Amino acid sequence: MHTWSLPEQVCLPRGLAAVRGSVFILYHPQQPSVERAQRECHAFRQLHGHFDSVSVLIWSGRPFPPPCAEVRSLYAEAFRSGPSVEAVAWVVDTVLGVGRSIVASISAQMFPLGAETRIFHEPFEAAGWLSARAGEGSGDVDAILDGLDALDRATPELA
Repeated sequence: MHTWSLPEQVCLPRGLAAVRGSVFILYHPQQPSVERAQRECHAFRQLHGHFDSVSVLIWSGRPFPPPCAEVRSLYAEAFRSGPSVEAVAWVVDTVLGVGRSIVASISAQMFPLGAETRIFHEPFEAAGWLSARAGEGSGDVDAILDGLDALDRATPELA
């Protein structure tokens, strides 16, 4: 288990998700299974006692095919019942325009209407945008990238 410095301590299973500042980070080299989505949604809901609002960063290695309807529904419920989601940054590991279109459609199904959403090709750009929105300095960019890197290197405790 990893523990990050938060107003109170929040522990998330290794490789499941990361929290840096008020950014909840998910890493999806493949589309998440229903079981993985359930665990990630549970982790997000745990943040409700720690944050009034958060930003979300999702790295998606394969935007096509999109996640199944059940997975999208799980995320939609979690992102509406946990802390308020103010901004969503997707990092899409593809240069195909169709991948960005799919992600935009998925995002509209998963996140509340008020969440500002952007799609990026580079993690640094996404972290910079989230950090600038929060009015934080470049140290926040490094922390966000560190969270994404930690997920990339982690072996999940649960598949």
